[in-house]
Amino acid sequence: MIVGKMDGFEYRLKRSNRKSMGISIERDGTVIVKVPRQAELNNIEKFISEKKIWIHQKLAKKKVLNRERPKREFVNGQGFLYLGKSYRLKFIDNAGLKSEKSPKAVPLRLWHGYFELPETEKANARNHFISWYKKQGKRQLKERIPRYDKRIGVRVKDIRILDLGHRWASCGRNGVINFNWRSVMAPIWVFDYMLVHEMVHLIERAHSDTFWRLVSRVMTDYEKYSLWLNENGAELDL
Repeated sequence: MIVGKMDGFEYRLKRSNRKSMGISIERDGTVIVKVPRQAELNNIEKFISEKKIWIHQKLAKKKVLNRERPKREFVNGQGFLYLGKSYRLKFIDNAGLKSEKSPKAVPLRLWHGYFELPETEKANARNHFISWYKKQGKRQLKERIPRYDKRIGVRVKDIRILDLGHRWASCGRNGVINFNWRSVMAPIWVFDYMLVHEMVHLIERAHSDTFWRLVSRVMTDYEKYSLWLNENGAELDL
C-alpha cells in the first residue's frame, strides 16, 4: 500500500478492481484512498485535493474522540459496556460460581446486573472480558442475521469474531463476515447497522450509491446509527 502526503496529512493508497474513487478514515485516523487499479496519479491527487476539507474535518473529529478514549481499570465498581448499557464489575470468591451449570466455562459472567469475576482471576480480567465479548458477539450475530438475510437477499456462510483493530467489521470472501469483538458493546441498533452494512457488502463491495441505496431499503435511519458510531466509537473499548 503506497503512502502519500498532501496538505498536512498522510494517506494510504489502495488500488483494487473498484470502478470509482473513495476515501475512508479509520478509527485511528488513518486516511485510506481507494482507487481503481488503472487510475492515474494526477487524477487521484485532484480527487484528494477536492476532498481535503472533508478529510481535515473528519481527522479533527477523530482526534477529539481519541483523546476521550476510556481508561477502564479492572476494579470493583468499574463499568463495562454490553449492548449500549454499562454494568459494574464485581469481584467475588470462587464459591460464588458454584451454582453455575458449567463452572469450568469462562469465569466471567453477567449476573443480576453485574459482571462477576472470581478474585483469583483478576490478573486475567481483560482476557476474560475479550473472551466473553467474542462469545456474546457470535451469539448475537447468529440470532440477528435471520432478521435481514432474506430482506437483503444474501446468505452468510460463516461469522468470525476477531480483533480487527480500528475496524468494526469486514466482509470476507465466500459469504464470510468478520466482526470486531468490541462491536457488541454498542447499542443493539448500532450493532445491527454494522451487520446490515457488511451483509450488503456481500452484494456490493464498494461504498457506491447502489450500496447505500440497498442499506437504506433495510434500515431507513442508518445514518443516525452511523453518526452514533463515529461520535461514540472510541468508548467501545477496554
